[in-house]
Amino acid sequence: MEKGKVYTYQGFTFQSEEELAEAKKEAEVVAYIRSQADLGNVKTVVKLYNRLIEKGTLVTVLGIAFLQELRSRALDTGTVAESSLKPLPEPVKKEKVRLNPKMTKERKLLEFYKEKSKRLTFTVVVLCIVIVILFAIRLFGTASPFADHEQKVLDEYAGWKEELTEWDERLHLWEDQLTEWEKELLQREQELQ
Repeated sequence: MEKGKVYTYQGFTFQSEEELAEAKKEAEVVAYIRSQADLGNVKTVVKLYNRLIEKGTLVTVLGIAFLQELRSRALDTGTVAESSLKPLPEPVKKEKVRLNPKMTKERKLLEFYKEKSKRLTFTVVVLCIVIVILFAIRLFGTASPFADHEQKVLDEYAGWKEELTEWDERLHLWEDQLTEWEKELLQREQELQ
């Protein structure tokens, strides 16, 4: 920025680019208010004026000029007392803040650590995603613990099946022996009678 340079916008002069940028933002706000609000209604004008003053929305000379216009509209109707309107604020001028060398070092360190923090956060998120993917592969992949457990159950069931068939065969043998003994007993009974 050149020393002593003056910026002009909508008939107002500004001492710095920052003030000019702020005034341009306020000009957009004023244009929006003009398009949306019913400025012909006195109650709306008074309410809008007082709310803008309370919130400190308009602080540049351009914004104060709009507030002055709203104030004049309200007072020109003759239905609004001047005491019901808040006083106009003083325009705020932004001065360029000169940073001392320590402040710039602190800012540089702050920016450095912010960047490191972003990178670290990104790394942590990526690692968490990788861990979740590895768990999913372990649980639902071919070598999952469920597959191992299923195989163990199948092996154990196969062993039970073999044991059951052996016991079934033994039972059939015992049953056959019992039927033979029963026949022998019946024969002996018949002989004894």
